[in-house]
Amino acid sequence: MPLLYGDSTPFPLGYNFLATLEVFLTTATRIVQLESDARELTRKTEKLGEGRVKGLEALDQFHTVVMRAVQDTAEKVQHAHALDYAQRVAEFASRFVEEHKRATVSANEREAAQCRSENERRIQEQRQQLEVFLKAARLSVVRTSIAMQLVGDTKDARHEMSAVFDHPEGIQTVFNLGVHRVDAWTVPRKVSDFAQGVELLVGVDKSWLRGTVTPKQVNVDDWILTSFNLAEDAFTLTLRRKLAEKESLHFVLERTDVGLAGTVEHPGLVGLEAPEAPRLLDAGDLEALDRVWQALRLVCREAASHKEHLVSASLDGTPVFEGGLVIPVVVRLVTMFAPTVREITKRSPNEHELSLKLESEGGRREELYLRKEQLLSKLQPLSSMGREVFAPLGLDTWVPGLTNPPPSVVSSRGGAVSKSLISQTGPVSAPPLPPSKRSAD
Repeated sequence: MPLLYGDSTPFPLGYNFLATLEVFLTTATRIVQLESDARELTRKTEKLGEGRVKGLEALDQFHTVVMRAVQDTAEKVQHAHALDYAQRVAEFASRFVEEHKRATVSANEREAAQCRSENERRIQEQRQQLEVFLKAARLSVVRTSIAMQLVGDTKDARHEMSAVFDHPEGIQTVFNLGVHRVDAWTVPRKVSDFAQGVELLVGVDKSWLRGTVTPKQVNVDDWILTSFNLAEDAFTLTLRRKLAEKESLHFVLERTDVGLAGTVEHPGLVGLEAPEAPRLLDAGDLEALDRVWQALRLVCREAASHKEHLVSASLDGTPVFEGGLVIPVVVRLVTMFAPTVREITKRSPNEHELSLKLESEGGRREELYLRKEQLLSKLQPLSSMGREVFAPLGLDTWVPGLTNPPPSVVSSRGGAVSKSLISQTGPVSAPPLPPSKRSAD
């Protein structure tokens, strides 16, 4: 069903953007709040530690002055009792100062450890919130690559699959896929499941008399896929004749501006049978393998939709959580969404709502809408500094007189995010309900 703006003009994105926007604001505001909480805890912990250190410095200075006065007075009296008194006072005072030093160091280390533990918990929650968003939302994808590994060599062998998604704004995510939820991948797959009549000049024919090895034609329709890694421009594939056998074929293909090229290797072959180096594939082999490649790409689309676990996220090639980049990721997403949000706002008939329309084949239209007040409420827990991050969406302008719109925020690719925000973490909230629907004839 085609999507339309609220004014019935075609909507360019092929999915319900309002659902993505709602889950984004739910999870992203929590991520920003966790960041603010982590920063505040770190600030308080450092301030308490600095206060203890200053108190210790004052005590040390006082101790030095007192000890000097006691020693000078004892030397003037020049009596054994006075000297003994001065010695005992000095020993007691030194122990007192040392105990305070140990207590100060211990308290600072204990509170710093608690701060790290709390902020690590917040980092984990930030990761969970980002995962909730990435699994529930629809994001533009620039490039996808999918990898499969068949684990085990018996009839109980299972597929493990993962996908790398390259999104706009330098965001990359890697997910383990719930391939077990796709019936077709619950058993080992053969080449014939994707293409038939795949004849390849990749076999090995050895001559015992001449001691030579020559290629021979092999039909691989019944060979089992044990691993592959496929993208739009690159493809690796490993086939095995039988699960329990070592003999296999490993193909590496690449598509460039000049065409398709590739090689084949024979893992598992030893001695005279094993070619010394990967052999270039001829045009016929490339054409046959390309059929398998394209069929696999189509079949794997369903598996790619079953995101099960976020393995990693990176921004411009740097790991997000290890590199403290979770807030810059939110800023990049705001940058990505802001033009669409503003366009929907401009084209929505009701100034208090964001709306899209679904048009059926019979011409009947169903309205999808989000109340602006509902979206704005998600920003309420944030400080003005936290709300800065979401300024490009224009949400604060929906309540004139209540809040002043914060300054525009530029993606860290073209400028700096608020320097006060660092990156830490914390529990997963349930994904929000989809935007409300109502009929719109």
